[in-house]
Amino acid sequence: MRADIERNTAEAVDGWNNPVAPVFTPHLSALPCYVWGRQNRAVVDGSKTAMIEDLRGLFPLGADLRQGDEIARVTDRRGETLIAGRLRIETPPQRRRSHLEAALQRIQ
Repeated sequence: MRADIERNTAEAVDGWNNPVAPVFTPHLSALPCYVWGRQNRAVVDGSKTAMIEDLRGLFPLGADLRQGDEIARVTDRRGETLIAGRLRIETPPQRRRSHLEAALQRIQ
């Protein structure tokens, strides 16, 4: 798998001290990775139903990844889209012995 990573470059505040709208620009291209879902279940509460998905990603050691970066797309080596839609790196990447691991969140 390969990931195209984008980073928010608009990290300023407006006149009311609120963060400005994010501007994501390409950061890393075709970064080797492995993205998978550990669980996908529905939680029903009366008339409401929520889908809970636990996504994880493995990345090479030394990759410049931060919490808040977004994965624009995940492809295979030939460029075929494997995971459609954007994924946000939800937690700071954790260093393991041979890789970085991070929890991901699907952006709607």
